[in-house]
Amino acid sequence: MKQLYPVIKRIMVIILGFAWGSVSFFWLGYSILTLGNLMEEPGSIDYVVEGESMRVYGLLGCVLYIIFFVPILCFLHKRHNLYIFLIAMILGGIVQGIYLFAGFK
Repeated sequence: MKQLYPVIKRIMVIILGFAWGSVSFFWLGYSILTLGNLMEEPGSIDYVVEGESMRVYGLLGCVLYIIFFVPILCFLHKRHNLYIFLIAMILGGIVQGIYLFAGFK
């Protein structure tokens, strides 16, 4: 049983990293797009009307992401699982990007 515990722990870290990467792809992506007001075309009515509020929401999204992400990194760094988490997180984001942009139907 003691030999199985580290394997289960690493599998949980991989699942957490994959899930966090999937969430990060949309959460951080949307926040960055709204922070730069890249969602609307310059000169459009939405760009002018929602310009400043979109930037505020984008900044708020980035700050909230950092508030949630930094404690997870610190916790995993202490447990020596940080690299496994980051690799799984990148893979989770890549899978979401492929799904979104390739449009599997």
